[in-house]
Amino acid sequence: MESKKKGLDREMIVVCGLVALLVSISIIFSVALWMDLDLLKCNSTILVAVFSVLTGGIWGILLCRNC
Repeated sequence: MESKKKGLDREMIVVCGLVALLVSISIIFSVALWMDLDLLKCNSTILVAVFSVLTGGIWGILLCRNC
């Protein structure tokens, strides 16, 4: 039997992006809760950078695994 790879369509890209956003938000909040951090007192530039790197990394992994 041949197994065809479907490739990426628009819906798969959007769903992977939404999953990456939700996972990165949950990681940031769970680490903040675990370490008892106040997110309002954190440096917003570093927080946005960590969020962007997490989201981009997770999204890239999801897209590469579904190619």
